Amino acid sequence: MTAASKSVLITGSRNPGKGEEAARVLGAIPDIKGTVSSIQIDVTDDKSVDEAAVHVGKEYGRLNVLVNNAGIAILEELPSRDSYREVLDVNLIGALSTTQAFLDLLRRSSEKRLIFVSSSTGSITHASNPESPLYSPRVVEYRSSKAALDMMMVSYWARLKGEGIKVFGADPGLCVTNLTGDPESLRKRNAAEPLEGGRRVATVVKGERDIDIGKGLGD
Repeated sequence: MTAASKSVLITGSRNPGKGEEAARVLGAIPDIKGTVSSIQIDVTDDKSVDEAAVHVGKEYGRLNVLVNNAGIAILEELPSRDSYREVLDVNLIGALSTTQAFLDLLRRSSEKRLIFVSSSTGSITHASNPESPLYSPRVVEYRSSKAALDMMMVSYWARLKGEGIKVFGADPGLCVTNLTGDPESLRKRNAAEPLEGGRRVATVVKGERDIDIGKGLGD
């Protein structure tokens, strides 16, 4: 939710223990405004997603901002049917399922934002340009999912702008996370720390990029 004095940040996690730990870490940030809580949600399980939305509705009554952040990548040289299904189920279908489940809660808010965490690696322009630093045939499942997610974002923007719902794509950049299962390898590639990536997304959450509604936003 927004960073007002009475705001509540809800972090979702498939693993309840990890979600609670993330909430503790975020809640310990000295200048944080409001409170932090966690909720169990598996974006690949429709029942889990629907139950999470019901819980938030009963507990808080509305949702000001929904950030679709769940994502995985598979580091295989050659893609397979199974690897594509696994990645798309989380990165694309999971975002669709979560958005559908929480959309009515967003509609109850006066300031409503729907954010899809995107990636410049999903850019077809970069992928087809040998001179681009993002030119690579690797991690194609992840890159395909982010390209599709951008299309989903634009579609939601076109459908929901008449309701006053501000829709964005937000690219945090390459960050040291467990996305690939090897955070240290990302650090060696000069990836940003998670807090920096979070700040980039937070500018969208806080309304600092409202002039760019309906677009995918990076730095």
